Amino acid sequence: MNLVERYLHAVGRRLPAKNRADILAELRSHLNDTLEERFGGQASEEDVAELLKETGEPTKVAASYTGGRQYLIGPELYPVFRMVALIVLAATIGGQLVAIAVGLLAGEAHAAGWNAWAGLVNSIPAALGSVVIVFLILQHFGVNPDLKEKEAWDPKTLPAFEEDEKVKPSEQIVGIVFGSIFLGLLAAFPGKIGFITFPGGAFYPDPVIAQYMGWIILALLAGIGLNVYLLWQGRWTTGSRVAQVAVNLLSIGVLVLLYQGHTAWLAAHGSSGLFPSLVKFGEDIAENIQVLGMESFRLAFGIALVVTVVDTVVELVKLVRKSLRKESVPGN
Repeated sequence: MNLVERYLHAVGRRLPAKNRADILAELRSHLNDTLEERFGGQASEEDVAELLKETGEPTKVAASYTGGRQYLIGPELYPVFRMVALIVLAATIGGQLVAIAVGLLAGEAHAAGWNAWAGLVNSIPAALGSVVIVFLILQHFGVNPDLKEKEAWDPKTLPAFEEDEKVKPSEQIVGIVFGSIFLGLLAAFPGKIGFITFPGGAFYPDPVIAQYMGWIILALLAGIGLNVYLLWQGRWTTGSRVAQVAVNLLSIGVLVLLYQGHTAWLAAHGSSGLFPSLVKFGEDIAENIQVLGMESFRLAFGIALVVTVVDTVVELVKLVRKSLRKESVPGN
């Protein structure tokens, strides 16, 4: 991949999505026309590097297209901060509305009252404040918000990347949204995690989930934090893949605890499996509804465990392939 494309990729990561393509097309045309004018299509790598130095460091160039109003977090992180803040805002509102709906289904008339809606309003600044704190930490440890160059910028230092190293923003956005919704539900109903027989019917709490609530929240926060980092980084690296494996291993540990906990609870209550419970459910709803619910939770956690293990194996294979690819390149 030539220096111009690496340069455009670095600039594009810092541009708003709505006009990114137009700006990059304009910038690419300017660079190619200048090279043609100066060198007649015979530009060397040194000539290209010199032109890119004249054009400016990618962060500066991107900031020049965005109006220069990126001060709260800093030009390096502001585009991703804006995206994540909007995602978390939407997820927070959605999660709180779902929580209100669940409360109504559980027969709690006050769920739609003033306190519920006041909680929705109060949750918004709390959620956005958390996002600000995360990005302040990222900026402090990983990004210099000052655009002044301490050393002469060299275009040759732009990182090369391959198509399979690009981060797909949609995947990270989905992870942030659903993670935020789950966190919102856990925060709104810490003692109401379970199931009901029907709208307005009896509520049956899940004691196993309540037992491991702290670990569940930790795993969700780790996943959200990694997705935020990947959105900011824009590409997969060895370090981020290792971090993904670590987050997956944490999730696997939590899922194993939940699966084993439900298995122990079901054994203590004489359950013989999901399908026998369904048969008994038809015979005696009152005595078997909680067993059926716990069997359903165990099945869901079992499926999630298998999916997470498969995803972890895939990430490990990608790590090994990347390591072998580096070893096969002369000079590495």
